[in-house]
Amino acid sequence: MTAKALQYAEEQLGVHKVYEGTINLLADLDKVLADLDTAQDRRRELNEHYSDREVELIDEMRSIHVSMSDTRFNSEMKLWKRKDTKLMRIQLDINKVLSEVQGLEYDADLTKLRIRVGAARLEELGGYLNYLAAIKATTSTTTAT
Repeated sequence: MTAKALQYAEEQLGVHKVYEGTINLLADLDKVLADLDTAQDRRRELNEHYSDREVELIDEMRSIHVSMSDTRFNSEMKLWKRKDTKLMRIQLDINKVLSEVQGLEYDADLTKLRIRVGAARLEELGGYLNYLAAIKATTSTTTAT
């Protein structure tokens, strides 16, 4: 009886398979979160570069258009920013990193969900495992006497 019950727990219920899968997911989550942190650092760095270039562009244009009113200058600045190749390149890089961050956040959320499912399955199997342990203990006690 015990051997069949243990065999059923391993082969049919996949007790160790669920446990090992959940542990592997924890390692996957750690890697995804590390990659996410790196991507977020890169995004912050690119945002700083963007802001720095904006200031440079304002300085350049203000020195060229000294007599332009602030209202007109601000209006023109929007156009100049859209045409500035350095800002465009930085914005493209920011968009790529944002896409990467969103993908990594999705991966992290999905991995967390899979871990919760695995943990719930292990909890569900917990009662059965206690039952098997009791059977094993009873069988080994009766076999010893």
